[in-house]
Amino acid sequence: MQIALAEQTETVLLVDVDRRRVWVNGKQVLGVHDRWKDAAPIYITFAVARMLAINGAKFDELVNRGNLTPGQVDDALARLGKRVHRTRIGWESRKVGGLVDWSIACYPGPGGIRTRWRTDLPLPEQAERLIGAGCLISGRGISSRPGYPAITVGKTTPYRLVAFAANEIDMKGLGFEPEDEDLAGTELLLPADPTVFATATAAGYRDRTDDIITANTLLRADTRSEDDAAALEEVRNRLWFLADTGYDLRWNLPD
Repeated sequence: MQIALAEQTETVLLVDVDRRRVWVNGKQVLGVHDRWKDAAPIYITFAVARMLAINGAKFDELVNRGNLTPGQVDDALARLGKRVHRTRIGWESRKVGGLVDWSIACYPGPGGIRTRWRTDLPLPEQAERLIGAGCLISGRGISSRPGYPAITVGKTTPYRLVAFAANEIDMKGLGFEPEDEDLAGTELLLPADPTVFATATAAGYRDRTDDIITANTLLRADTRSEDDAAALEEVRNRLWFLADTGYDLRWNLPD
C-alpha cells in the first residue's frame, strides 16, 4: 500500500532501506522493480476479503475456493483483524457489508503489465475473442455480456474494454493492433495479483472478474464519465444488497 501511495502521489518520497529502493515524484528511481514478493500478502488478504464480503465461509472453504494454502489464509485473516470474526458457521465480516466498500476502495490495484490495443471490431466481438483466449472482462465492458444484471446504466459505449489475462495473449492474431493513445482502444492486463482469477471462479464467473474487482476497475478508470460513476454505484449497491440478503439467509431464517 505504501508503494501504491508513492506511485500515485508525487509529493511522497519512499525509501526502502532494506532493499535499497527509492520512489520519487511518483516513480521508482532506484532498485529492482520486482514487487510480487512485497505485494503477495496484500493481494491474498484482499482475495480473502472479497470472498467474505458477501458470504461467510469456513477456513477450509477459503483455502479451496481461493486456491490458497492454510498458512496464507491464516495470515490474511490476521491482517484483516477486527474487520472479520469467527462464528460457529465460519468466518464472517464483523459488520454486514463491512468489507464491500473497503475491498473496493482500498484494493491497491492488480499491478503487473498493461498494454493498449485497438481494433475496428464491435465491443461485444472484442469481448468474445478475448474471453475465448482465456481473458476475464472487467469494468463497464461487461454490460454487453449476457446474464449479468449489475451494470445497466448509460447508453454510451465504454471507450475501452478492460481484459485480464493470466498469460501472454497473441493480440495481433486476434485482430488487434498496438495503440499508443492512453485513452483509446482495449486495455490488456497481465496482473501481478494472481488471485483475480481464483476469486472470479469462486464467484461463479468464467468470462469476467468478480464484482469487487469490476467495481475497482470502474473506480480506477483513467477518465470516468457519468456513466462509469453510475455503474460503479450500481455495482456497489448490488453488492450491499447481496451481503445483507446473504446474512439474513444464514442467520435470521428458521433452521
